Amino acid sequence: MILTEGRNSLSNFYSLHFTPQKTLALIQSKPVNKTILAISSYLQRCKCLKTLKKSHAKILTCGLQNDTKTLTQITILYVSFNKLDVAALVFKFITNPCSYLWNILIRENATHGNFTQALALYTKMMQNGLKPDKFAFPFVLKSCAGLSNLLVGKSIHQHLVCCGCGHDPYVSAALVNMYTKCGKVEDARLAFDKMSVRDLVSWTSMISGYAHNGYNSETLEFFCLMRHSGVRANRVSVLSALLACGNLGALRKGEWFHNYVIQTGFDFDVLVATAVMDMYAKCGHLDLARKLFDETEGKDVVCWSAMIGSYGIHGLGRQAIGLFDNMVNEGVRPNYVTFTCVLSACSHSGLLEEGKRFFELMRNGFGIAPKLNNYSCMVDLLGRAGQLGEAEKLIESMPVEPDASIWGSLLGACRIYGNLDLAERIADLIFQLDPFHAGYQVLLSNIYAAKSRWKEVEKVRSMMARRGATKVQGFSLIEFNNMVYKFGVGDRSHPESDEIYSVLEELAASMKRLGYTPITDFVLHDIEEEAKEEALSYHSERLAIAFGLIKTAPGTAIRITKNLRICGDCHNAIKFISKIVNRVIIIRDMHRFHHFETGVCSCGDYW
Repeated sequence: MILTEGRNSLSNFYSLHFTPQKTLALIQSKPVNKTILAISSYLQRCKCLKTLKKSHAKILTCGLQNDTKTLTQITILYVSFNKLDVAALVFKFITNPCSYLWNILIRENATHGNFTQALALYTKMMQNGLKPDKFAFPFVLKSCAGLSNLLVGKSIHQHLVCCGCGHDPYVSAALVNMYTKCGKVEDARLAFDKMSVRDLVSWTSMISGYAHNGYNSETLEFFCLMRHSGVRANRVSVLSALLACGNLGALRKGEWFHNYVIQTGFDFDVLVATAVMDMYAKCGHLDLARKLFDETEGKDVVCWSAMIGSYGIHGLGRQAIGLFDNMVNEGVRPNYVTFTCVLSACSHSGLLEEGKRFFELMRNGFGIAPKLNNYSCMVDLLGRAGQLGEAEKLIESMPVEPDASIWGSLLGACRIYGNLDLAERIADLIFQLDPFHAGYQVLLSNIYAAKSRWKEVEKVRSMMARRGATKVQGFSLIEFNNMVYKFGVGDRSHPESDEIYSVLEELAASMKRLGYTPITDFVLHDIEEEAKEEALSYHSERLAIAFGLIKTAPGTAIRITKNLRICGDCHNAIKFISKIVNRVIIIRDMHRFHHFETGVCSCGDYW
């Protein structure tokens, strides 16, 4: 260590920071009282890292290497110059450091993202018999949040209560943030409700936590509660609310928030303007999203990438490519996210050669090393185009270890093209990587069901039960009269369900007259065809469409948001429905938009 006693250790330290001439002079210098006083006084006024290092070396030669007060000053100064590694070395040689110094080191490490080091300091502090206080706990909890370490976070929660810090507003706000970052929104809400004083930070933590954990309706409700409590929204809370509106497909609520952004002056913030644009695109208003994009000044790579991605999810690959070219011509350098967006756009539009070109351009044109998301897009692109073998070769040639999602993209392609042999081989790999992900197991069930391999379907379902993997329940959302309504498969909870089902029966009769034939391969049960047809008829998106037909005026577009991929039979049926009712029906599933009009879908049956 550089601070151990002895000339050799001192020489090592000096050689790291000084020229040989200065090193020799410092080692040979003799400590005098005037020098000690001068250094002590100078440390209080030190403004330069270079002079700090010089003073530190002088202190060592003056025999102050064990002086707690002086070393504490030195440690704090190194921290102020963001030299946390050197500060940590000095800190090791301080006998019985005070709580103030521990708190400084914990705070700075947490602030600079050294979360593991911050937690280690917290542990050592307690081992030294010191009691953490309200100044330490917010940064310790911040470290748990940064590491998503719920287990340690809960233990610290218990400790801070025992230390009497449970009612401190800053500690409570950090506690809320920790639970939301660890995905425990209910626990975060309990901590929030116990707070005696709720400032903007705590409200924002709760709103952001709801939004990023998929509690979209709760995000908007909480935003309204915050406003009614007299707390003015900040950038983070506005961004969270716009994200929730987009996820819900809540266009009217999104329009209200757009007006709020304008009234409060947030529209001059490029990131907020980008979020508004993204919200409109996710609500199916792509033209308005593009208008806002064109009006945004100082567009950064995030803004450009968001608009490119918006074209992609609407299946407009050519427009996404054109916008990418405009961005480069404007002098904005793309990043790996931009390439993810444009590759995804190529995949949704079946632009195979263009996608290959962009993947090559990313590596050789811009020197950007592809990340997992980029490889996943390429595998999806190749798989959708039927080049399953090439997609598998790409995965095997990756310089990084493929995760379950990469193989999952190829498994999805196996479903499209009915390649059972490859699907079974891939499934074995996926289940080793992620044995509890129900989505991949359901996907394999779909492939077996399409081949009428009911014994294998049952085996997969039994495996899911043994592993405790629960299938995600499909639902569809539709906004009406500034409210968002949710429908599940075969849902009869709505007060007007009798009328909704009556509309579906009328539509089914009209569809059959026009030649509609149910695609029963998507039903995962070995049951009679009539029962299969009935199971398909009451999928959540059809219930939402029937509700929209009842509640909205003729000619009005119906907008639906679905949490899962739309099944092939519903996709086929809604083409017929759009023609029968002469309406535009816009459905956003988990992958992309489908615009149905006069019996045709914008995806061209390629999705």
